[in-house]
Amino acid sequence: MTARNLWRWLVFASLLWGATVFPGGAAEPPATHLDLKEALRLAWKANPNLQISRLQALIAGEEMVRARSGLLPQVKTQVGQTIYDDPLKFKFGGSLPGASGGAGFAQTNRNFWNSQTSVNQLLFDFWGTPSKYMAAIKGHQASLLDTTQTRDNVFLTVAQGYFKTLRAKKMVEVAQQNVFDLKEHLRIAQDQYQFGIVTLNDVLQAKVSLADAQQNLIVAETDFIDIRSSLNKVLMLPVTAATVLKDEKVDLKAWALGEATDVALKQRSDLKASQERIRQQEKTVVETRAQFFPQFGVQAGHTYQVNNNLLHNHQWFAIFAMNWNIFSGLDTKAAVSQAKLKVQQLQEQHKDMNEQVQLDVQTAYLKIKETVDRIRTTEVAVTQGEENLRLNEERYKESVGTATDVIDAETLLTRTRVNYWTAVYDHQMAKAQMLWAIGSINELLPQENQPRHVP
Repeated sequence: MTARNLWRWLVFASLLWGATVFPGGAAEPPATHLDLKEALRLAWKANPNLQISRLQALIAGEEMVRARSGLLPQVKTQVGQTIYDDPLKFKFGGSLPGASGGAGFAQTNRNFWNSQTSVNQLLFDFWGTPSKYMAAIKGHQASLLDTTQTRDNVFLTVAQGYFKTLRAKKMVEVAQQNVFDLKEHLRIAQDQYQFGIVTLNDVLQAKVSLADAQQNLIVAETDFIDIRSSLNKVLMLPVTAATVLKDEKVDLKAWALGEATDVALKQRSDLKASQERIRQQEKTVVETRAQFFPQFGVQAGHTYQVNNNLLHNHQWFAIFAMNWNIFSGLDTKAAVSQAKLKVQQLQEQHKDMNEQVQLDVQTAYLKIKETVDRIRTTEVAVTQGEENLRLNEERYKESVGTATDVIDAETLLTRTRVNYWTAVYDHQMAKAQMLWAIGSINELLPQENQPRHVP
């Protein structure tokens, strides 16, 4: 081997090594394959809206702990160092001004330290503090239900994004089939033109139709990438990931409208959370009203002071006390009125939410019926459109039909295929929407597959 050949082999080997080591030469990572359950599991684990909702529930749990602390003893201690320029003194004798005589002695040391430890316990405040604790419990329960509703909303978003992605993929396939069929028609038109059977106009018409179909294919591919990227974002996957979805169907029993509505009114987490908010505010009314009345409590503890003039430096004490804010400038009265109005506000919101739940169920119910009818109609239309295209192609080959007839038949078949697959995936989304409307969309991901996640 000559020196030149050896040098060439070395250069080739180095380029091959660089292509396998550096990122530019690395193979693309394999596409992520998902089914609907796996997509829901990813969203349950990492979706930011769910993370925020879980944190809010934890915050409400800590608020409950804080409210409960008012029922428990409060232990306080303090230690201090005191330095006087002249110690406090006690004077006796010669009590009249200007009178001579009398004497005085120091009451404290000039420099001393002292400490005090006390235990304070609320005895009774007309149910103010217990009501505050109960309100915090209701608030925590409402926050947990809010998290459940957030989960249901995220699951609906995932299910809809899943089937929208499948639908967009099917639109790409329909567009590809349209391009393929028009290419075949163009080939036939060119062959017949060469034999002088048809005019150049047929060839030009086929080329224009093919260009239009290719443009539709480009748009369909772009839409597919955009919709898939939106789903990736919800699942916290890389936006550009080439996610591959398994074609699935949502299982849903045949609900009657009234039955589905009754189930929704019992199961919807947002309705339950609304009821808990009302109960929470009712407890807040009791808590606020308690400010009209006195508070009874007890304090006990121990004090110690370094004092050479006292017989006992240690002191134990117990105090039974009543604290009553007799007049607060009508602030308490306004606060109670405000709390009651808040209850009425929440009740009105609950009524409106109750109506909205019924509307959600009715919308999903009608959408399911509509898509079933659309599937039935377009399924027959697709079969008829395929036969219509076949007949017009045969007629054109036999110089009986025209190129316009073939292109019109191809356009009609493509539109019918789009309508059919749109109805198919709209039907799956409608069933997912019904599960969400009745509060059962979490059934798409069994509880054992829902990982416990602590933010």
